[in-house]
Formats: sequence, C-alpha cells, structure tokens
Amino acid sequence: MDQDSVTVVIPVYNEEECIQKVVTDWSGEITKHNIRYQILVINDGSTDQTGKILDELQSTKNELLVIHQKNQGHGAAVKNGYIQAINQNCNYIFQTDSDDQFTPKDFLALWDMRKSSPAVFGHRKNRFDPTHRKVISFFLRKFIASLFNVNIPDANIPYRLFEKSFLSHLLATLTPGLFAPNVFLSILSFKSLGNCAVLPVSHFERKGTEAKLIRWGLIKACFKSFKDVVTFSYQINKKLSYIRDSQKVIELHRSVKTQDSKPLAA
Repeated sequence: MDQDSVTVVIPVYNEEECIQKVVTDWSGEITKHNIRYQILVINDGSTDQTGKILDELQSTKNELLVIHQKNQGHGAAVKNGYIQAINQNCNYIFQTDSDDQFTPKDFLALWDMRKSSPAVFGHRKNRFDPTHRKVISFFLRKFIASLFNVNIPDANIPYRLFEKSFLSHLLATLTPGLFAPNVFLSILSFKSLGNCAVLPVSHFERKGTEAKLIRWGLIKACFKSFKDVVTFSYQINKKLSYIRDSQKVIELHRSVKTQDSKPLAA
C-alpha cells in the first residue's frame, strides 16, 4: 500500500434527520483532498429510518460500507467499528460521530499530523453541549490526570485519527464491556507515547433529536465510566508493556523491510 488511506468509522443510532448529510459531507470533503478512503457506518439497531437511508446510500456510494447490528450502545458500536475497520485495507482509521456536531473541514489538519504521531486527537475548542455534560467532562479530565498523571484535553472526543497497527494493539488490551472505550484508548495513547498531537476542532449545537443519554441514564453511565477508569488504573502497567513490546516488533519489521528494499552494493 503506497498511498496512505483512511477508514472513517461512524457509529449511528436513530439519526434519520442528519445521517445522509453527515455521510455525504464526509465523502465530499475527503474526496476533495484526493485521499483514498472508505466510510464505515455501524448502525446500532436504529428503530427509525436510519437503516433504510443508509442502505439506499450504500447502493449509490462505492466507498460506503454499512454494518447493521443489534442495539448494544454507543461504546460497543464504536469498538465494533474499530475492529471492522482494522479488517479493511486502509492504513489509518478515523472515528467521528453521526450527530452532525463536528465538521469534516477539520479533518485535514489531523490528517496532516499523521506522521508525527500514531494517534492524533481533536479537542472541542467551543463545546456546544449542555452544562452538565461539560461539568462531567471537566471532572473526568481531572480524575484521569490524578490517576494516570496525563493531561488529556478531551478524552472521549469522537474526532480522532489512529495508525491502524497502533490502534490494533490498543484494542487488544481493552476488556469487554467498557462503557466508553474512547476514553481508555486516549489514556493508553498518551501513556504509551508520552504525548500525542492534539488539535482544536469545531463543535456545533446539536440539531434534531436530543442526545441519547439523558437524566438518570447519564448519571448511571457516569458512575460506570468512573468505575471503569479506577479499575483500569490497576491494569495500566501490564497493558502498556504489551503495547510497547508490540510497537518494538512493528519497528523491527519495518526496519528489516527498509533494509531489504535497498539496492545491493556493487
């Protein structure tokens, strides 16, 4: 694979009002920059017209792959999207959400940083979310910093780019059932790399249907996430050791391939 390419992973649940626009906007933006790409949408058991709209789009867009699954929740859809993307041919994986709160126009800035780090993250510079969500994110950031000694501006942001082999090793360390896998992928990335490229990205007010996690559901999700983070802190050293050993194998393999490709001396 000579040209870098990207699979864009988009989990979706009941977004009939905007999913066509989201897919079309991403397709148009990446095409404009002559990047080879695929859009992989995980339909997490939508009960509205989302699945039908996606199937119709897939019939007209060669770059679109739609996977329908039973409803398992956003985190499971994200993780399944990553796993499915690893099995595709593209060598980079980008994840975003389907609610049209982000713009594809910020993608190129992250894409241009891909050689500087195997993980590149956005952070919402002006976050258009309800106050309670901002407060939760603030305390999560402080909590992660105290447990793992890393400052991650936006640990759960759905706007992130991974080199495929690096992401594959991160995923191999995640235990099943994590409510917010992106949080743990962020922690592993920052801890294993020492630092990651982080760029500000635009964030817009949600239109149409309200956010899926509200009131009591959001409270329960928060408790689950914070509990998962505490448990994860006891396992982090073993996970980091695995990731670093895996990266050493990759670098050795790349070094051997580079040496093999050099012309023999006369």
